[in-house]
Amino acid sequence: MQDVKQLTINAIRVLSAEAIQKANSGHPGLPLGAAPIGYAAFTNMVFNPKDTAFDNRDRFVLSAGHGSMLDYALYYLFGFGLTKEDIMNFRQLGSRTAGHPEYGVCPGVETSTGPLGQGIANAVGMAIAEAYLAEKFNKEGFPIVDHYTYALCGDGCMQEGIENEAASLAGALKLGKLIVLYDDNDITIEGDTDITFREDVGKRHEALGWQVINVKDANDIGALNRAIKKAKAEKNKPSLIVIKSLIGYGSHLVGKASCHGAPLGEEGVATLKKNLEWTSEPFEVPEEVFKHCKKFASKGKRAQKAWKEMFKAYAEQYPELAKEYISWKKKYIL
Repeated sequence: MQDVKQLTINAIRVLSAEAIQKANSGHPGLPLGAAPIGYAAFTNMVFNPKDTAFDNRDRFVLSAGHGSMLDYALYYLFGFGLTKEDIMNFRQLGSRTAGHPEYGVCPGVETSTGPLGQGIANAVGMAIAEAYLAEKFNKEGFPIVDHYTYALCGDGCMQEGIENEAASLAGALKLGKLIVLYDDNDITIEGDTDITFREDVGKRHEALGWQVINVKDANDIGALNRAIKKAKAEKNKPSLIVIKSLIGYGSHLVGKASCHGAPLGEEGVATLKKNLEWTSEPFEVPEEVFKHCKKFASKGKRAQKAWKEMFKAYAEQYPELAKEYISWKKKYIL
């Protein structure tokens, strides 16, 4: 019998495969392989799904935006307001669950992504904003700006020039609140990455001033949690967590480029469910999964309450700064 962590990870995988199959369009490879990475990120982040504009929430950017069903499955399970119908309407005209994550359309999406590498660049910008605002507004005992920015990327993102430029800037600025989760499966839509891409990504980022952490198996949740904890402990460098994964994990196309950007097929989805020991009806998720995810949402709700109490005290002690912060929030802070 699967524990609730594994059950939740498999729920992400199955929902993704089912939605892509129903739409007859999409990219199942990344959600199947990176489901544990997304789960580890969300269970380590601070957020309140009932208030996605909570100032001091951690930000999550899916730079590999083609794997959007990973985003939507996470938002659905963790209570961001997506419904089962939204999942079933993946990639349909007018749906909140578009082919790529769209800011302002789907609750929880921090920035629209799709062009590879762009999401990481946006995440660097968010981390720069966090560092600047913290320097401007924080006072001793009042860390009102104190959150992390996470970005999940794939091999394709790492091949883009914009990623290297953004990573160089992040290293130079010592953005310790930036954590990039690299879903390293050695596959792109064209096939094996070694056709065109053989560099040591970790060493490149070390040269750019990053802390680099390696996780040998994406399915090792303990190792993922330890890596994120280590990343958060490093205050003066951005962190790249290089995670070896298998594209299409659990499917009959595991490890193959053919599962990157095409549905698995009805038989393929059935095989996936069998391999994952998944017995629920289509688009149905065991209630214990929702209960499990709700605990993390509750943690974020408590964090927001504590932040509001802190800001109230901050406003009493630093009224002009508090007034300026509120003005900045109205104009600039997303």
